[in-house]
Amino acid sequence: MSFSEVLSHTFTAYGKNFKHILFFSFPFALVFLLSLMFENFVSLSGLFLRYGSIQTDLTPFNALVIIAVFLVSLAVFSFTLVGINLVIKSQRTLKRLTHYENEKIEANTMRMFTVFLAAFVIILLLNLFLYDFRLTSSVGLFLASVLSLIIIFVPQALVIDDLSITNAIYMSISVIFRRFTYFLAFLLIAMFLIAINTAVFIELGSTVPYARYLAVLVNALLIMPFLEVMKVQIYLSKYTVLK
Repeated sequence: MSFSEVLSHTFTAYGKNFKHILFFSFPFALVFLLSLMFENFVSLSGLFLRYGSIQTDLTPFNALVIIAVFLVSLAVFSFTLVGINLVIKSQRTLKRLTHYENEKIEANTMRMFTVFLAAFVIILLLNLFLYDFRLTSSVGLFLASVLSLIIIFVPQALVIDDLSITNAIYMSISVIFRRFTYFLAFLLIAMFLIAINTAVFIELGSTVPYARYLAVLVNALLIMPFLEVMKVQIYLSKYTVLK
């Protein structure tokens, strides 16, 4: 399957299932609202944690509240990804979701939650360590990016192939190397969409209140689900049976 076919399937699936995708994407808005409680800042239509504030500005009570909110947000985020992947899997394979697959939603959500939580803890500890030793933040950003890319296709491996967490990570890495040109094209498209979204709301910033937060919502409700659909199509391209 060529990448043009991957794009064609992506637009078709996104358009045909837009209502269902939007339904599952609304929890992203909840995640956004909850994440406003964190010590963060908005950049490139995303929310980023202020690592320096964790050690200087947080009281124990605030820390407990933020941890609780973060865990709820991460669980909602995991459920949303499972839902989007299931919808596209059903549409692409021309199969209705079975009772067994519906029952697996909870298990897949927990497994995805575990992967993302472990990745977040590793990234957090690395950045706190680098901050303590006054090392450049670009090092932490690079390490966080590498870890994030390693697990980029884990949602697809968990939902579509029902793999274990360990095998899902291996499969994610395998897809990156087996479909490396598709992977690079995906990253370029993602950067383009996020850059355009950011530029539009920066331009509107002088006239539209809270424009930067609206950019985050557009990213969460429209761009991220679209990119998730594209990831499903790239993942499914490894199956020669599907056209």
